[in-house]
Amino acid sequence: MRSSPPARLARLAGALMAVLVLASCWMPDQFLAEVRLARNGDYALSYKGDLLWAPLAQEIRDKGLSGPELAQKIEVLKRDLSRDEGFKEIQSVGGGRFKVRYEKVGHLGEREQVIFLRRTDALIILETFEDGRAMVRSQPLRPSQRDQILASGLSFSGKLRVVTDARPLRGNPKNATPRGFQRFWIYDWDINLQSERPVLEVDMTHMALPPKEER
Repeated sequence: MRSSPPARLARLAGALMAVLVLASCWMPDQFLAEVRLARNGDYALSYKGDLLWAPLAQEIRDKGLSGPELAQKIEVLKRDLSRDEGFKEIQSVGGGRFKVRYEKVGHLGEREQVIFLRRTDALIILETFEDGRAMVRSQPLRPSQRDQILASGLSFSGKLRVVTDARPLRGNPKNATPRGFQRFWIYDWDINLQSERPVLEVDMTHMALPPKEER
């Protein structure tokens, strides 16, 4: 039985939505990301794990992309990543997946922003504000984006850690533990496609409180 024009249009719209969602999408996987932030504004950001270029993974899976054409696209993506001097290692491991090591250090003023990977793929956002606050977060996925990524057979998982001596204001870490050095605390998240986006907001003008002593 031939489908009606509205049904065909609905399927076409769904297919186009999947293309749009994944058209420009670096996805993290099997990673450990860490942000170290001191109250004076010094920071260090590191990422060790995989980055998956979703459009290439789809081409390999759906179109059987291989040979010189695949090799050329891999080199283009490696060059694109290497424009950021923070990438210390970039290795293609197949299937549109790259194993990378990223390290960046610097100093944040009262109103600055550092983004890994880029604005269109904001996996980690480190931001300071004029009132003395700072925030570590990621760009949230809309429910429709989650559904389209799952429908494409993709997923991701990893861990995020934030280490800071600034006083926490709000956040959703899985664990918060004192580091045992000055007033630094360690905040940890488990990241996957279904988890709530990580966020930690701190007051850079006040030092974190010491851990409560058990009685």
